[in-house]
Amino acid sequence: MREHAVVIAGGGPTGLMLAGELALARIDVAIVERRENQALAGSRAGGLHIRTLEVLDQRGIADRFIARGEKHPAVSFNRVRLDITELPPGTTTCSGWSRTIASAS
Repeated sequence: MREHAVVIAGGGPTGLMLAGELALARIDVAIVERRENQALAGSRAGGLHIRTLEVLDQRGIADRFIARGEKHPAVSFNRVRLDITELPPGTTTCSGWSRTIASAS
């Protein structure tokens, strides 16, 4: 069995980001994940927070996530539909209880 400086339990978004940051710092890291593959039943996230996109952009990989994601031309707030198509890309458009939605680009 090989030893690593850091072992991360879980290959979800947090574990992968931590592993990436440690690897950039040249720290030997391993990820252990209980799932056998990446398949998931249903969605586990409603979108990316604008700050997450900023961090991904600092690492030069935000465009990959944006290209594969779905654009949302509108959001709902208190059952009112808000059109966000006219807002500039990357604008924080709706701060809900626990999420911030980036505007359509």
